[in-house]
Amino acid sequence: MKKIFFYLIAVAMIEYTSCNKEKKEPLLSYGLPGTSISEMAIDNNHVFYFVTSEINREAEMTPPYSSFIPRRFYLSRKSGETGKVEILDDRYTGGKLCFDKNNHLLTFDSYAIYRIDGSLRHVIFELPDKESNLTFIAVDNDNNIWAGSFQTGLYKIDNQLNVTHYHENNSELPTNYVRDIHIDKNNDIWIVMECIEGKKELLRISNGQWIVYDLNFLNQHITSLVTDQKGNLWMGMGWENKDQLICFNGTSWETVQPQNDKNDMIEGVARFLRSDSHKLYVVMQKATNMIGSFSYSHVLLTFNGVKWNRVYEIPEDAWIDDLIVDDYRQVVWVRTENNGIFKIPF
Repeated sequence: MKKIFFYLIAVAMIEYTSCNKEKKEPLLSYGLPGTSISEMAIDNNHVFYFVTSEINREAEMTPPYSSFIPRRFYLSRKSGETGKVEILDDRYTGGKLCFDKNNHLLTFDSYAIYRIDGSLRHVIFELPDKESNLTFIAVDNDNNIWAGSFQTGLYKIDNQLNVTHYHENNSELPTNYVRDIHIDKNNDIWIVMECIEGKKELLRISNGQWIVYDLNFLNQHITSLVTDQKGNLWMGMGWENKDQLICFNGTSWETVQPQNDKNDMIEGVARFLRSDSHKLYVVMQKATNMIGSFSYSHVLLTFNGVKWNRVYEIPEDAWIDDLIVDDYRQVVWVRTENNGIFKIPF
């Protein structure tokens, strides 16, 4: 594999609450406000959006015995890597960022989905049951929003904001415990379901047809879904240091063991899976039980269908929070909690 060149485009050091100190290094050269990056997204016009934060020194401080530190969040955008930063909201209260096919910026919390317009948030969907909560949203090629979580069943919000609620009593959905979703390039919708008794199933919605696959041969939790360039579905799993990846080609299931470029098996949890037009990206997370606490290390691997490679340019002590595949620039952005953002060319 060709040597991967990268450069660090942001320095985002998060403070350790145990010492209660804030790093004062700038987020940029890149010009973003705050001291740490918590979200990054790219819209349909290839513009960067960021959520950044810093300790809110204007807020009323918590008692000395509390570990909570109030933070101030910013929503910003940047047309390119060297463009000017525009702060859209210096009191941002939303969460994860997502764009629909009309380039509307969306976010969500436990109970609602919002459309963001500058510093304004407009509710476009709200859960009727406040005892439930949302954990994911995704937008398909027809601009339908899909949302759900444990106990909620599955919600579909169309382009006119009409809501359809699928649950086990009115559809082929076998359980209301919806865990994760992935929408592939063919607009097939893949949904993992896992009920509290441990029963696991996979739903595929393709051209209106619902197909349910039994996953009870798996004994671990599913952490992530992605389809590769050939249309194979990959599932990451965790908690045990074996059988971390399952590949489904539409007919059969194959267990795959992640390796590095030296053919060494990589222990840990397959925490994130992403795919570009060439290869699969796998973030492996390993926990080390320290005295009274856990320490985590992350390793980024790539797989081209034949050979595994480790991306050594990402430090092992970097806590990888997300991978953003940027087809327009032919790169993958690796957002870390403690080492900024890395740029990895395809």
